[in-house]
Amino acid sequence: MAGTKIADGSEVYWNGCQYDAFNQPYADDTGFMLAEAKKARGPVLELACGTGRLTIPLKKAGINITGLDLAAPMLERAGAKAAEAGLKIDFVRGDARKFRLDRRFKLIFMAFNSMQHLGRREDIEGLFASVAAHLAPGGRFIFDVFNPDPRHLTRDPDELLPLAYYPDPDGGGKMLVNERYSYDSAAQVSRITWYYRREKDGKTVKKTLNLRCFFPEELLALVHYNGFRVLARYGDFKRHPFKAGHMKQVFICSPRGRMLKKRR
Repeated sequence: MAGTKIADGSEVYWNGCQYDAFNQPYADDTGFMLAEAKKARGPVLELACGTGRLTIPLKKAGINITGLDLAAPMLERAGAKAAEAGLKIDFVRGDARKFRLDRRFKLIFMAFNSMQHLGRREDIEGLFASVAAHLAPGGRFIFDVFNPDPRHLTRDPDELLPLAYYPDPDGGGKMLVNERYSYDSAAQVSRITWYYRREKDGKTVKKTLNLRCFFPEELLALVHYNGFRVLARYGDFKRHPFKAGHMKQVFICSPRGRMLKKRR
């Protein structure tokens, strides 16, 4: 159970098998991302690809896709899953804030709230600059984040709530995950602790997760001032226009030509 901590202090990417078991029911975005990848008609890059939850099915569907992630345990799991499926996928270890690849892509996407690991303004600037440098002409950038819910932001930080209950892939019977949540209003960061408890022997592993909260108007401004324009903004992966009450903010963006010229 060796841990892996990423730049913002999150530790929940310690074990690719546990991650997959925890998130196995989630598949809301697969059809959406596949449709956008087909529209792109060219190479695709997934940032923060994790264990290949999206990378692998897109590759199976014939998409020329590369996956990039910072957490080694996640990439190890992704490579094993791809090999088991008989797929050859280029998985690259790298930082979404400052990656350098020798090719450009028609679509770059960052799914499953992964952009929320980027808490500082400099991190966001690095992400958008790196994406812009790797997009082919006419290319698009897609990302999704949570829409902050005040009910969560005001939770009692001492409250421990059950979050997940799934078969332990390491053979420990069932795994129960409890969550403790506090909101750092100065940093706009949700500071979360997950306690993984094995039912078989009671062993508990404690892992942290830090997620920056992006409020809707703030996010529009960040996209604009980093040289991108919003082509579409949805509140879910069924393409409903974003409005109050939606849990998600799904953005499809492209670089503004004038800003790209300034970067050169």
